[in-house]
Amino acid sequence: MIKISYIVIILSLTFAKLKAQNLLVNFSKTERACELARASVNVISGATPVHFEWSNGSISNNVDQLEPGDYSVYVKADNNKDTTIYFRIETVICEPYPDDHFTPNGDDFNDTWSIGRLENFPEFELFVYNRWGQLVHHQVNVYMPWDGRSLGLPLPDATYYYILYLEKSNKKNFIKGGISIIR
Repeated sequence: MIKISYIVIILSLTFAKLKAQNLLVNFSKTERACELARASVNVISGATPVHFEWSNGSISNNVDQLEPGDYSVYVKADNNKDTTIYFRIETVICEPYPDDHFTPNGDDFNDTWSIGRLENFPEFELFVYNRWGQLVHHQVNVYMPWDGRSLGLPLPDATYYYILYLEKSNKKNFIKGGISIIR
């Protein structure tokens, strides 16, 4: 089972102007990688005060911490003009992000290679190769930060190359790149 997280870079921004019975509002929704989404409504014209009722129970003009799913917001102006906006928050999978170097020199700072968000992929498989294509490190399912050793011996300073399969049974979904050991 893949653990899902939500949107650091804006993936989707929906913006709409809706006019219903002389009530004009702007609606926006933002989904961000590895964060929960948010949505807001701003009234452009209509009698004040304006009341908001979101499907999650909020009564302000904006909501955040929205998980994937279907939502709505009911907007009513003081002159009894109203509108309802329906929207969906999509699921966004946060991919792992491997560091590009580490310094296994025993100073307790950056001594192991870290791969952020790998806990979201419990079925991963990781291979690390030297420049001659020889396998120097391999892990499956449980990530242990790598200390730059192969067969118990420290590897020399160099750039190594990894392939990270997000699911060991699906070799089409992978991340690859270089990792440098610097002492």
